[in-house]
Amino acid sequence: MFTPEEAPRVLSDDQLDAIHDQAMVILEEIGMNILWEPIRDLLAAQGNQVDGERVRFDRAWIMEMVAKAPEVFELGARNPDRNITIGNGSLILLPVGGSPFASDMERGRRAGTVADHDELTKLAQAADAMECLQGGTVEPQDVDVDFRHLATDYSMIRWSDKPYVAYGGAGFRGRDSLEMARIAYGGTLPTDKPSLMTVVNPVSPLVWDERMCDLLVVTAEAGQGLVVTPFLLAGGTAPVSLSGALSIQVAEALSGTAIAQMITPGLPCMFGSFFTPLDMRTGAPAFGLPEGVLATLAGGQFSRRYRLPYRGGGGLCSGNQVDAQSATESANSLWATFLASSDLVLHAAGWLEGGLTASYEKFALDVEVCAQFKRTAAGIGTSQDEMALDAIRELGPGGLFLASSHTMEHFREWLYMSPLFTTPDFTTWNARGRESLEDRAIGAWHHLMDQYEDPGLDDAIDEELKEFMARRTEEIAAGIGVSDD
Repeated sequence: MFTPEEAPRVLSDDQLDAIHDQAMVILEEIGMNILWEPIRDLLAAQGNQVDGERVRFDRAWIMEMVAKAPEVFELGARNPDRNITIGNGSLILLPVGGSPFASDMERGRRAGTVADHDELTKLAQAADAMECLQGGTVEPQDVDVDFRHLATDYSMIRWSDKPYVAYGGAGFRGRDSLEMARIAYGGTLPTDKPSLMTVVNPVSPLVWDERMCDLLVVTAEAGQGLVVTPFLLAGGTAPVSLSGALSIQVAEALSGTAIAQMITPGLPCMFGSFFTPLDMRTGAPAFGLPEGVLATLAGGQFSRRYRLPYRGGGGLCSGNQVDAQSATESANSLWATFLASSDLVLHAAGWLEGGLTASYEKFALDVEVCAQFKRTAAGIGTSQDEMALDAIRELGPGGLFLASSHTMEHFREWLYMSPLFTTPDFTTWNARGRESLEDRAIGAWHHLMDQYEDPGLDDAIDEELKEFMARRTEEIAAGIGVSDD
């Protein structure tokens, strides 16, 4: 279950062709604004039409370049036992990222700090469901935005040994991330696989700005993984109609992938989907609703059409607290994520308030829900023991399997018992103090924190990282090494 072959088809072949063809028309006739001259020069040399900042692409060139990207790739970690393979429905889950606020029910909602980022990194390290980390799990606002990437990348390197998506956001940050990764690897990055990934987002609709162009080039030239993700808001940065919005998504994602392949043929690139409608009553993104579900499923179909690994979905919600709204929205989002057979899932755990808040309780709840999805993905076994014919024969008509030795031997293995979703009767629950799901979620994230084991970091490497961060902080403050020119 949850495999590419079994993923739902919300678009027919004719519909896929129609949206693809419109995306090609957009790229050929309307074009995209490329705000970075070095990229425009490279594209012109490849035969694309450049008129000032506007670039109109040749569709055959786009598809030729996209075909160079691998369908599956390996992402390395400083602990090689943590290496992951991305593609073919890998469903690699990552925690929330980019939230300016952190929240837990004991300390309340607050501006994110480095200490919060460290704690959320440790929770992700301790959670088996999270196989990869994301820089900026919460935005540490006690560090200036110009230096923040240094703090978040260090947090992941120091407190985790899992692979990660670097903070990103601009070319100079990408260069700093690469240098920190090189130090973490003992001086040399592996050449057989990427050691980190970076997300690049066009400025929808149809613009690649200087920062993203520079970051794309830096990442591609270094042979690291790229997650090319249009950020589309139906009725805002995209048409209110799904098919029209999807045509922009395809155009933007393929243009970024093609540019990356032009720079480094064979570079691991992912087809990214981050799509939600605007609530026209408030202007806020409305996550977990039918259009977002359909867009996630459709994005999976397009990624398979282009044979690109798929970044899609997440535990996305608009609710402001851990309640029925946020739980329902996230469940809808995660069902689409798993059914689409996504390969990389950012924001799988901890997302609250439309992404503005990284919630500790929501993290614990999402980790539990993701574990249940993983169990569902395992499907139904038909081994001799699981068929249980001997037990059925032994007990016969009217038998009670509760007393069966077969039940006692296998129930822990074959029956999922949730630590968060409990089943006492009302009288028992009332007598025990009417504990709520939120109360259990508090205990769950504390339990995860208690389970955290420091992976350690060589003292010399740690010192070199700190020296690099101190030097770069001074240089960035002085305007050194920050230009996108």
